[in-house]
Amino acid sequence: MDAARSFELDYQSGYARLLLSADLNAFHWDDIQRSAAEILAELGRTRPRAVIVDLTTLDYLGSAQLTLLVRIWKTIKEYDGRMVVELKGSVVREVLKTAGLLNVWEVAQSRAEAFTMLGLQPDGRPRVSMVLPTIGLLALTAALVGVCISIWRANLIDPRIAVAGQLACAGIALLAGLWTSIRGWGARRGLGAGMVVASAVLAVTIVFNHPRGSAPDAAAPTAHSGKDAKHERHRVGARTAE
Repeated sequence: MDAARSFELDYQSGYARLLLSADLNAFHWDDIQRSAAEILAELGRTRPRAVIVDLTTLDYLGSAQLTLLVRIWKTIKEYDGRMVVELKGSVVREVLKTAGLLNVWEVAQSRAEAFTMLGLQPDGRPRVSMVLPTIGLLALTAALVGVCISIWRANLIDPRIAVAGQLACAGIALLAGLWTSIRGWGARRGLGAGMVVASAVLAVTIVFNHPRGSAPDAAAPTAHSGKDAKHERHRVGARTAE
Protein backbone atom coordinates (compact mmCIF):
# COMPACT_ATOMS: atom_id res chain seq x y z
CA MET A 1 0.00 0.00 0.00
CA ASP A 2 1.33 3.43 -0.94
CA ALA A 3 2.26 5.42 2.16
CA ALA A 4 0.74 8.53 0.64
CA ARG A 5 -2.61 6.85 0.18
CA SER A 6 -5.14 5.67 2.70
CA PHE A 7 -6.49 2.74 0.70
CA GLU A 8 -5.70 -0.17 -1.55
CA LEU A 9 -8.09 -1.31 -4.30
CA ASP A 10 -7.50 -4.57 -6.09
CA TYR A 11 -9.67 -6.63 -8.40
CA GLN A 12 -10.35 -10.35 -8.45
CA SER A 13 -12.43 -12.41 -10.87
CA GLY A 14 -15.61 -12.18 -8.81
CA TYR A 15 -15.20 -9.04 -6.72
CA ALA A 16 -13.15 -5.96 -5.89
CA ARG A 17 -11.49 -5.50 -2.50
CA LEU A 18 -11.10 -2.07 -0.96
CA LEU A 19 -8.73 -2.11 1.99
CA LEU A 20 -8.68 1.01 4.13
CA SER A 21 -5.39 1.79 5.83
CA ALA A 22 -4.91 1.23 9.54
CA ASP A 23 -3.66 4.82 9.69
CA LEU A 24 -6.83 6.21 8.13
CA ASN A 25 -7.91 7.82 11.40
CA ALA A 26 -4.65 9.76 11.52
CA PHE A 27 -5.14 11.31 8.09
CA HIS A 28 -6.14 14.96 7.83
CA TRP A 29 -9.46 15.92 6.29
CA ASP A 30 -7.81 17.07 3.05
CA ASP A 31 -5.97 13.77 2.70
CA ILE A 32 -9.17 11.81 3.23
CA GLN A 33 -10.97 13.96 0.67
CA ARG A 34 -8.22 13.34 -1.85
CA SER A 35 -8.36 9.59 -1.21
CA ALA A 36 -12.15 9.65 -1.45
CA ALA A 37 -11.97 11.33 -4.85
CA GLU A 38 -9.55 8.66 -6.09
CA ILE A 39 -11.66 5.80 -4.74
CA LEU A 40 -14.93 7.12 -6.15
CA ALA A 41 -13.37 7.85 -9.54
CA GLU A 42 -11.89 4.35 -9.74
CA LEU A 43 -15.14 2.66 -8.70
CA GLY A 44 -17.10 4.77 -11.16
CA ARG A 45 -14.72 3.80 -13.94
CA THR A 46 -14.49 0.06 -13.30
CA ARG A 47 -17.98 -0.46 -11.81
CA PRO A 48 -17.23 -3.79 -10.07
CA ARG A 49 -20.31 -5.92 -9.49
CA ALA A 50 -19.34 -6.65 -5.87
CA VAL A 51 -17.05 -4.73 -3.53
CA ILE A 52 -15.71 -5.99 -0.20
CA VAL A 53 -14.75 -3.00 1.97
CA ASP A 54 -12.09 -4.32 4.32
CA LEU A 55 -12.11 -2.53 7.68
CA THR A 56 -10.28 -5.29 9.57
CA THR A 57 -7.23 -3.07 10.09
CA LEU A 58 -9.22 -0.29 11.75
CA ASP A 59 -9.88 -0.08 15.48
CA TYR A 60 -11.98 3.09 15.30
CA LEU A 61 -14.06 5.14 12.87
CA GLY A 62 -14.30 8.90 13.08
CA SER A 63 -16.90 11.08 11.41
CA ALA A 64 -14.66 11.77 8.40
CA GLN A 65 -14.01 8.07 7.86
CA LEU A 66 -17.71 7.25 8.27
CA THR A 67 -18.58 9.91 5.70
CA LEU A 68 -16.07 8.32 3.31
CA LEU A 69 -17.74 4.92 3.70
CA VAL A 70 -21.19 6.39 3.04
CA ARG A 71 -19.94 8.05 -0.14
CA ILE A 72 -18.41 4.78 -1.30
CA TRP A 73 -21.68 2.95 -0.63
CA LYS A 74 -23.71 5.52 -2.56
CA THR A 75 -21.35 5.30 -5.54
CA ILE A 76 -21.62 1.52 -5.64
CA LYS A 77 -25.38 1.72 -5.27
CA GLU A 78 -25.65 4.15 -8.20
CA TYR A 79 -24.52 1.52 -10.70
CA ASP A 80 -26.45 -1.30 -8.97
CA GLY A 81 -23.37 -2.83 -7.40
CA ARG A 82 -23.20 -4.61 -4.08
CA MET A 83 -21.09 -3.76 -1.03
CA VAL A 84 -20.14 -6.00 1.87
CA VAL A 85 -18.26 -4.54 4.82
CA GLU A 86 -15.72 -6.85 6.44
CA LEU A 87 -14.78 -5.91 9.99
CA LYS A 88 -13.49 -7.41 13.22
CA GLY A 89 -13.16 -4.58 15.71
CA SER A 90 -15.98 -4.27 18.21
CA VAL A 91 -15.55 -0.49 18.37
CA VAL A 92 -15.95 -0.16 14.60
CA ARG A 93 -19.05 -2.32 14.75
CA GLU A 94 -20.48 -0.19 17.54
CA VAL A 95 -19.90 3.00 15.51
CA LEU A 96 -21.73 1.52 12.54
CA LYS A 97 -24.53 0.36 14.82
CA THR A 98 -24.88 3.80 16.39
CA ALA A 99 -25.02 5.35 12.93
CA GLY A 100 -27.77 2.88 11.98
CA LEU A 101 -25.68 1.42 9.16
CA LEU A 102 -25.62 -2.17 10.41
CA ASN A 103 -29.26 -2.42 9.34
CA VAL A 104 -28.46 -1.01 5.90
CA TRP A 105 -25.14 -2.55 4.95
CA GLU A 106 -24.19 -6.20 4.68
CA VAL A 107 -21.53 -6.87 7.30
CA ALA A 108 -19.25 -9.91 7.51
CA GLN A 109 -16.79 -10.90 10.21
CA SER A 110 -14.47 -12.81 7.87
CA ARG A 111 -13.53 -13.02 4.21
CA ALA A 112 -15.17 -16.43 3.93
CA GLU A 113 -18.44 -15.01 5.26
CA ALA A 114 -18.22 -12.14 2.78
CA PHE A 115 -17.72 -14.61 -0.07
CA THR A 116 -20.77 -16.55 1.09
CA MET A 117 -22.88 -13.38 1.17
CA LEU A 118 -21.82 -12.55 -2.38
CA GLY A 119 -22.50 -16.07 -3.63
CA LEU A 120 -18.83 -16.69 -4.43
CA GLN A 121 -16.77 -19.83 -4.11
CA PRO A 122 -14.40 -20.27 -1.13
CA ASP A 123 -11.54 -18.89 -3.24
CA GLY A 124 -13.53 -15.81 -4.24
CA ARG A 125 -14.31 -16.87 -7.80
CA PRO A 126 -17.87 -16.81 -9.15
CA ARG A 127 -19.83 -19.98 -8.55
CA VAL A 128 -20.24 -22.30 -11.52
CA SER A 129 -23.79 -22.77 -12.73
CA MET A 130 -24.87 -26.40 -13.11
CA VAL A 131 -26.59 -25.66 -16.43
CA LEU A 132 -23.52 -26.22 -18.62
CA PRO A 133 -22.28 -29.32 -16.73
CA THR A 134 -25.79 -30.80 -17.04
CA ILE A 135 -25.83 -30.11 -20.77
CA GLY A 136 -22.40 -31.74 -21.02
CA LEU A 137 -23.55 -34.87 -19.19
CA LEU A 138 -26.64 -35.14 -21.39
CA ALA A 139 -24.50 -34.74 -24.52
CA LEU A 140 -22.07 -37.38 -23.25
CA THR A 141 -24.95 -39.76 -22.59
CA ALA A 142 -26.40 -39.12 -26.06
CA ALA A 143 -23.02 -39.84 -27.68
CA LEU A 144 -22.68 -43.09 -25.71
CA VAL A 145 -26.18 -44.20 -26.70
CA GLY A 146 -25.36 -43.38 -30.32
CA VAL A 147 -22.24 -45.56 -30.20
CA CYS A 148 -24.23 -48.45 -28.72
CA ILE A 149 -26.86 -48.14 -31.46
CA SER A 150 -24.15 -48.10 -34.13
CA ILE A 151 -22.65 -51.30 -32.73
CA TRP A 152 -25.79 -53.35 -32.13
CA ARG A 153 -28.25 -51.74 -34.57
CA ALA A 154 -25.96 -50.69 -37.40
CA ASN A 155 -28.72 -50.54 -40.03
CA LEU A 156 -31.05 -48.38 -37.95
CA ILE A 157 -29.40 -45.02 -38.82
CA ASP A 158 -27.33 -43.85 -41.77
CA PRO A 159 -23.67 -44.28 -40.64
CA ARG A 160 -22.61 -40.79 -41.74
CA ILE A 161 -25.47 -39.13 -39.88
CA ALA A 162 -24.82 -41.29 -36.82
CA VAL A 163 -21.10 -40.43 -36.70
CA ALA A 164 -21.75 -36.71 -37.18
CA GLY A 165 -24.28 -36.67 -34.34
CA GLN A 166 -22.07 -38.69 -32.02
CA LEU A 167 -19.01 -36.50 -32.61
CA ALA A 168 -21.10 -33.35 -32.12
CA CYS A 169 -22.38 -34.63 -28.77
CA ALA A 170 -18.87 -35.67 -27.71
CA GLY A 171 -17.57 -32.23 -28.66
CA ILE A 172 -20.24 -30.48 -26.59
CA ALA A 173 -19.42 -32.72 -23.63
CA LEU A 174 -15.70 -31.97 -24.03
CA LEU A 175 -16.22 -28.20 -24.05
CA ALA A 176 -18.60 -28.36 -21.09
CA GLY A 177 -16.09 -30.48 -19.20
CA LEU A 178 -13.24 -28.06 -19.89
CA TRP A 179 -15.32 -25.10 -18.73
CA THR A 180 -16.41 -26.92 -15.57
CA SER A 181 -12.90 -28.09 -14.68
CA ILE A 182 -11.48 -24.57 -15.12
CA ARG A 183 -14.24 -22.61 -13.41
CA GLY A 184 -15.39 -25.24 -10.93
CA TRP A 185 -14.30 -26.01 -7.39
CA GLY A 186 -13.86 -29.27 -5.51
CA ALA A 187 -16.21 -31.99 -6.73
CA ARG A 188 -17.34 -29.92 -9.71
CA ARG A 189 -13.77 -29.59 -10.92
CA GLY A 190 -13.42 -33.37 -10.68
CA LEU A 191 -16.68 -33.78 -12.59
CA GLY A 192 -15.37 -31.50 -15.35
CA ALA A 193 -12.10 -33.44 -15.61
CA GLY A 194 -14.02 -36.72 -15.80
CA MET A 195 -16.22 -35.34 -18.59
CA VAL A 196 -13.14 -34.27 -20.56
CA VAL A 197 -11.53 -37.71 -20.32
CA ALA A 198 -14.77 -39.59 -21.06
CA SER A 199 -15.69 -37.44 -24.07
CA ALA A 200 -12.16 -37.72 -25.51
CA VAL A 201 -12.17 -41.52 -25.18
CA LEU A 202 -15.65 -41.67 -26.64
CA ALA A 203 -14.64 -39.50 -29.62
CA VAL A 204 -11.76 -41.88 -30.40
CA THR A 205 -14.15 -44.85 -30.12
CA ILE A 206 -16.61 -43.18 -32.50
CA VAL A 207 -13.91 -42.59 -35.13
CA PHE A 208 -12.56 -46.15 -34.98
CA ASN A 209 -16.04 -47.65 -34.93
CA HIS A 210 -17.07 -45.74 -38.07
CA PRO A 211 -17.54 -48.17 -41.03
CA ARG A 212 -15.13 -47.49 -43.91
CA GLY A 213 -17.78 -48.14 -46.59
CA SER A 214 -15.66 -50.48 -48.75
CA ALA A 215 -18.48 -52.99 -49.37
CA PRO A 216 -20.48 -50.79 -51.77
CA ASP A 217 -17.37 -50.14 -53.89
CA ALA A 218 -16.72 -53.85 -54.22
CA ALA A 219 -20.29 -54.56 -55.19
CA ALA A 220 -20.37 -51.98 -58.00
CA PRO A 221 -18.12 -53.89 -60.47
CA THR A 222 -20.18 -57.06 -59.92
CA ALA A 223 -23.36 -55.31 -60.89
CA HIS A 224 -21.69 -53.81 -63.95
CA SER A 225 -20.28 -57.22 -64.96
CA GLY A 226 -23.77 -58.69 -64.68
CA LYS A 227 -25.12 -56.14 -67.15
CA ASP A 228 -22.28 -56.89 -69.61
CA ALA A 229 -22.97 -60.62 -69.40
CA LYS A 230 -26.67 -60.07 -70.06
CA HIS A 231 -25.84 -57.88 -73.09
CA GLU A 232 -23.45 -60.55 -74.45
CA ARG A 233 -26.12 -63.27 -74.14
CA HIS A 234 -28.51 -61.04 -76.06
CA ARG A 235 -25.97 -60.68 -78.91
CA VAL A 236 -25.33 -64.44 -79.04
CA GLY A 237 -29.08 -65.11 -79.22
CA ALA A 238 -29.46 -62.67 -82.12
CA ARG A 239 -26.69 -64.38 -84.11
CA THR A 240 -28.25 -67.80 -83.56
CA ALA A 241 -31.61 -66.57 -84.86
CA GLU A 242 -29.92 -65.39 -88.04
